[in-house]
Amino acid sequence: MLLTVLSCGAVMAQGDIDTEKKILYRNEWSIGAVVKTNGFEMDFRSGKFVSIFKKNLLDFGLGFIKHPQQYRAVNPYYSGYSGYCFGKKNFCFELFYTMGRQRTLFHKADLGSVEVRLFYMGGVSLAFLKPIYYEIWHYSGKEEITSEKFDPVNHDPVSTLGPSEFSKGFSEIKVVPGVEGKMGLSVEFGKKDTRLVAVEAGVKLSAYAKKLEIMAQKRNPQFICALFMTFRMGRVKHGAQFDYLNDSEYAE
Repeated sequence: MLLTVLSCGAVMAQGDIDTEKKILYRNEWSIGAVVKTNGFEMDFRSGKFVSIFKKNLLDFGLGFIKHPQQYRAVNPYYSGYSGYCFGKKNFCFELFYTMGRQRTLFHKADLGSVEVRLFYMGGVSLAFLKPIYYEIWHYSGKEEITSEKFDPVNHDPVSTLGPSEFSKGFSEIKVVPGVEGKMGLSVEFGKKDTRLVAVEAGVKLSAYAKKLEIMAQKRNPQFICALFMTFRMGRVKHGAQFDYLNDSEYAE
């Protein structure tokens, strides 16, 4: 996808010259929607001007972590219940805070062109494991439905009707600390210099103090490598203006 955007930008860059004055001190903020190979995230990012080619980044947000072997299904024998992942023990979400650096590789020059950036970040993460309760069908002389945490010994796909209320289990949340780092490329293609519109792609590495018990099995993740793609929108907060990069003493 990034290669496609870059190719389109290269073709469009052969058009009209951009006469809008450029912002020198590009202190930015943005919100990103992130799709990962193991879930999704929402983040808020702040970028502080260091030089025309560099920014310091702060990033924090909320993410959800999926197990690679979880599959959503519905009980075919009972209607009226939501789908669920049989064998899923805990719902896992994370809060993260990272810092890093962004370097501009190619600046915009013409209308319709793109700006390419490299970024790398590292920081801390807290994973939260909330037990999942299920509606379980029992028969002992009469039918009975109870709300129970998943039990791999006593529960099966037939007797498991669906999930209970999501609010159940919050008082039993367990916290697992960890660290993470990520690196990727960002392609910014906003038409106005005061607005930030970009797509990103990269890799994220996470390590936790112990395995995240998402599924009721031994193979749960502790070290995670995930690919991600982000759609990001934001604004440039303030900055001095100039006409050409060569006119600025800050170009180094």
